Amino acid sequence: MKETLPVLKVSAKTDLDEIIKSFEDSKKDLILIDENSVIAQPHLDLLIDYPRSASAALVAAVKSGDTLVRQNRIASASSKSHRVTIGNRDFVGALRLSQNQRIEIVEALSNAARSGAIGNAIDLALVALVRAAIRVDAADIWSAPYIRSADREEREKVQNEIGSMNMAAVRLKMANRANDGFFSVFVLRKFSKSLTWLAVRVKATPNQITLLSFLIGLYSAYLFSQSSFISTLIAAVLLQVSIIVDCVDGELARYTRQFSKLGAWLDAVTDRVKEYMVFLGLAYGASKEGKDLWVPAMAMMAIQTFRHLSDYNFAGVTKIRTELTLKNKVDFLADFDGIVPTERTPKGRLRYWLGKIIQFPIGERWLVISVASVIGGASFTLTVMPILAFISAIVVFRGRTIRSKEMASSGIDSKLIISQLDLLGMKRSVFMRWDWIEPSILRALEALILISIFAYQDLLGIPAFLILFSIFFHHYDNLYRALQDEAKPKWLSGLGLFLGGRVLLIGSAALAGWALTYLAWYFSLLFLGVSSIQWVMTHRARGN
Repeated sequence: MKETLPVLKVSAKTDLDEIIKSFEDSKKDLILIDENSVIAQPHLDLLIDYPRSASAALVAAVKSGDTLVRQNRIASASSKSHRVTIGNRDFVGALRLSQNQRIEIVEALSNAARSGAIGNAIDLALVALVRAAIRVDAADIWSAPYIRSADREEREKVQNEIGSMNMAAVRLKMANRANDGFFSVFVLRKFSKSLTWLAVRVKATPNQITLLSFLIGLYSAYLFSQSSFISTLIAAVLLQVSIIVDCVDGELARYTRQFSKLGAWLDAVTDRVKEYMVFLGLAYGASKEGKDLWVPAMAMMAIQTFRHLSDYNFAGVTKIRTELTLKNKVDFLADFDGIVPTERTPKGRLRYWLGKIIQFPIGERWLVISVASVIGGASFTLTVMPILAFISAIVVFRGRTIRSKEMASSGIDSKLIISQLDLLGMKRSVFMRWDWIEPSILRALEALILISIFAYQDLLGIPAFLILFSIFFHHYDNLYRALQDEAKPKWLSGLGLFLGGRVLLIGSAALAGWALTYLAWYFSLLFLGVSSIQWVMTHRARGN
């Protein structure tokens, strides 16, 4: 059920004092809409059901607009009294003021009201917030026309066009995930759209769809373990079904505006479990035929963990560094705020999609697994996958190395990185501008040591795989918690023995010739069971 929020129509006669009074009189967030704006309801719902605590503005992507967006945040805005250099968005005249920023917003708008600046009140309000370094997120609109114009005939034309459209279809199109891979966009989501519409009709929840995809993926992994051609063929098909269904949960969440931290965590970790269980299934199936593929299976798991952590952390650190540059307040009366675009020139369509494919996202990875397993079985799959993953990593990290050299040399001591180190007593990063790769390097070292010990002691098999898998799940869990500005309880991290204690215990047990079964049970129950239960119970109690 959508939240009912107060709405203030902003006309040419509306001033900032009126906006301030409406905001102060409201106990809820306030929606400002320019009376000259015609906006489709699904676009307005982006503000009404906005899932974050910051203020937000509706914008539309253009080549040279009146607003500059960086890292999904309004970096620079304009009015009759203010300008931007080269904007990459147009402000469409709808702004949500968050009560979570109440004190800062009232102060910024009050200062602006006293300035005597000329312009539409909603434009001046956006400029005031941005220049006061108050976070205003950018909510991008697409799939339906809009207009912001003083010409009534133009507004009526767009209004009629919107009225003739199927809004359910618009919402479904808007439910697409941004920055998806080539195979996902052009193949998988062609199938997922119908399933998403069905899920809407039967009133399924995103978490229910996530669990369905999870079960299909696990059954696919089981069939891979049977190693026959028929079971492999069915497994390959079900793996594609699993990822199609997995597309549905996100589309459904965006369509119905049902967002939660628990759902985001569940979607993320189940994807990793499915993929790594497939590696387990392939390796186990090969072992039945006398083939030892445990090392490449574990190596593939390590490579993907390295990549995933570095992908998320690079994006996270880049966003944090960008936001740090926007923390400086700017004089409201200044004509120009000094914010200039830093984004690279957009790539051509061909280069863009080739870049997406080279990144080897989940759609492409699972396609390779399905095709390679049917063509050449587990041996071929676990040969091709590490090679492609390694090539992808080289290309991606070359670009990130170049971008990292352009960053400030000082570190930012971000909680995002520090909470993932998993080192007893370590409370700061030591890699400075390269801090984004620090968790990945630690995970790679841990995996290299453990795989080497398992191989040297001839302990390769399901217990060794499960130990490494559980540890990787633990690191993913730390990552996704950190992305939501949380961390594992100290007692839970302590039971995991941190990186040094864990390697020492497992290494000592292996070198002593002990069976790894009990350690596999311990880390599986701790990292997959106890840790997951703690996370779920905590967020259910919070209602998020």
